[in-house]
Amino acid sequence: MDRGTPQPTPTPDPGGSGLPDPVDEAVRRIRAHGERVTIARTAVLRVLADSKAYLTADQIFVEVSRAAPGVHRTTIYRALDALERLGLVVQTRMGQDAAAYQLAAYLLGESDPRLHVVCRACGRVQEVAGDLLDAVARRLAAEYAFRLDPTGVALTGHCDTCTRNPLPTRGRA
Repeated sequence: MDRGTPQPTPTPDPGGSGLPDPVDEAVRRIRAHGERVTIARTAVLRVLADSKAYLTADQIFVEVSRAAPGVHRTTIYRALDALERLGLVVQTRMGQDAAAYQLAAYLLGESDPRLHVVCRACGRVQEVAGDLLDAVARRLAAEYAFRLDPTGVALTGHCDTCTRNPLPTRGRA
């Protein structure tokens, strides 16, 4: 088990939602899989739970370094890989930018996975309905015996603002 490894202290429900703290729930699931609960894994989970933004591994490293200064960048990448493999963290490729990470939706009490659209011109990221691609997923399953997981990539295109006001110097065009 984790003898000698400091264990996370349960955090009270900060939003008063009645849901268990997502970090505590994630730690419970890590243990249920027979995996180690480490300082790095717990710190990564806390950073993601406390953030409303999509964070890159480098951004997570900066935040973890504030709370646990001795944790190396490589350890953060390994922690993210393990947490993603366990289904606790979702990695989404946001176009050509670095991958972004969030806690899995179910840890936050959400039933649908998050889908994302990214504007190629301004870079704006929006969450869209989790069932948006259900018809595509059914067709892929029926015709190709393929199970779609659309949470790993963002759909790209142009937002309303950039469609109405195309500017050649805007963002990433």
